[in-house]
Amino acid sequence: MLARARLREPWRIVQVAGTAVVSLVLAFSRWGTYIGIGPLFISDVLIAMTVVHTLVTRAVKGSPTRDPSVRGVTPLFAALMIYVSLRVLVSLGQAEPLVWLRDSVPFLYGALALLSAYSLARADAQARARSVRFFRWALTVHMLWVASVSVAGLEAGFALPGPFASAPVLEVRPDIDVALVAIACGLNLRQAVFGQRRFWNIAGLLVGVATVFVYTGTRAGQLSLLGTLALSFAFSYAASHQAAGRRLMMVFTVPIVCAAALWLLPATTAGERLLATVLPAQSEGTAQQVSAAGTQRARELVWSGVVGWTNEENGRALLGSGFGNNFLEQSGTLHYLEGTTYSNVRSPHNWFVGVYARLGIIGITLIGAWVVQLLLILWRRRKAVGLDDLLSFSALAVFAVLPVATFGVVLEAPFGAVPFFWASGIIMAERGISPFPGASRALGRAQSVRRPPRSSVRARPEPEPLP
Repeated sequence: MLARARLREPWRIVQVAGTAVVSLVLAFSRWGTYIGIGPLFISDVLIAMTVVHTLVTRAVKGSPTRDPSVRGVTPLFAALMIYVSLRVLVSLGQAEPLVWLRDSVPFLYGALALLSAYSLARADAQARARSVRFFRWALTVHMLWVASVSVAGLEAGFALPGPFASAPVLEVRPDIDVALVAIACGLNLRQAVFGQRRFWNIAGLLVGVATVFVYTGTRAGQLSLLGTLALSFAFSYAASHQAAGRRLMMVFTVPIVCAAALWLLPATTAGERLLATVLPAQSEGTAQQVSAAGTQRARELVWSGVVGWTNEENGRALLGSGFGNNFLEQSGTLHYLEGTTYSNVRSPHNWFVGVYARLGIIGITLIGAWVVQLLLILWRRRKAVGLDDLLSFSALAVFAVLPVATFGVVLEAPFGAVPFFWASGIIMAERGISPFPGASRALGRAQSVRRPPRSSVRARPEPEPLP
């Protein structure tokens, strides 16, 4: 009888679905996700196992108790995924199956947003906190190995024999690795502002900033780091509405930090390249600045060439060229990107240009509107984001990936698409929850407390009429 009673009790999930594969990406980035034999890698295996586990568990145990205050994905994102799925199916037969699959799967990773939103609605505070702890440890591991190999000058990694190592182990890929360091730094800053293990969080913040500015030369990575730190600072400020002293201290630190950044930025390699891009007239013509200007010019030629080729036919401009074709080769822009360093390039180093080439006006409109919608949700929920651990991580993950995806090849691969879409699902699912003062402020320590749904709040009793 006791066993039957336990079976009837609603069960609880251990962590938000997808935590394992997101943690893998956060810890080992590109080389970790490419363990396996192409086109099947460990990240895809973990995603498949997560989906199967969710479906089987639901079939055997039933659906766990759902929090009615947590929503699913937005209708705009649902429309986007429907269009992407139809465009992928229509493109079948346009190229060899493996090539078609290689081009289409990164867009289909958007289904992770559906998975995370579904699971979040059935996750309690302990499951949310457990997922955040996994992410925190994964980001710490990532920052330690990236900083170590950068200082040692071993950014190229170590090639391992055998078919399962598709990328050198411990290889630093500046765009995504700097974005992941930016997420860790943003979370460190948030904890330091709230007084949680301040020494260790400030130490981690300094290690991450030094690694990015001293040992990497990626301009998009610098923009990602600076933007993520500013966003984390803004969310922390919004969450400190009841702490006037903390807000005053944060206001006074802004001009000091800005002055220090303006003084130190031009002295770094990435700073030189960034200065040559933003203010070319004031650059001194150093080797790094000349290289940066040349790279930027090549990318601009690629972007304009791809857009022009897409616009040559009305049907292609409206619906895109689909998946499986190499639009860089068809547009005559491939030679600008390929050379002694890169080969077999299939991305224009700008996700939005690639989206337009593959999905046309309909696709770029839907994706552009959806990204704006995400940013509006974060702005409207800024106090709740600053107070909640999982929301803070998700907001920083989305914001850190966007700059490097705009100037690199990030969202066209699992190491960028997996955390981006998973975190987007969390943001969309939390768009309707009102901030509650009991929300946690320490990552992985306290648990978030949600305000009960309106339907469960007792109405105030009406006074009895006087006799």
